[in-house]
Amino acid sequence: MKLDEAINGVRGAEADLARRLRTVGERHAAEQDVYHLGHTLAKQSAEHVRRLDPFAERYGARTGEIDAESPGLLESVRHKGAELLGRSTLSGSLLLHDLRELYLAAQETEIAWVMLIQSAQAVRDADLLAAAGPCHAETETCAKWARSRIKELAPQVYAAG
Repeated sequence: MKLDEAINGVRGAEADLARRLRTVGERHAAEQDVYHLGHTLAKQSAEHVRRLDPFAERYGARTGEIDAESPGLLESVRHKGAELLGRSTLSGSLLLHDLRELYLAAQETEIAWVMLIQSAQAVRDADLLAAAGPCHAETETCAKWARSRIKELAPQVYAAG
């Protein structure tokens, strides 16, 4: 049984998503929804990693903290840069690019959850299924948020910009 690989895949994808969410939030601090929701969703992704800890131990996957935090100094620099840049044509293009990358990372994380859920069903692990289901749904919501912001922003950047 290689459930450890599926768990490691989800843990790594969620940690990466958390870092990206925090980075995008800081980089685009002038966009209040991106800043606040980015940090909220980053905390949610970091919590998903923690929820897998008991199953990581059970199936021999890596345990312990996965660095989902970005360094404080780097975060401050990104935030200050966002304040200086403000809202401009350049910042809109950069935000659109960052949201696209964020969406792809969320989709990668979502499919990692699907693979883990399917594997948990195969081994009939009801506890893992109960833990994975809500995390999967929250990750889907994260991807939907990024996609809706892309849909909103793309016409502003490309057609009206």
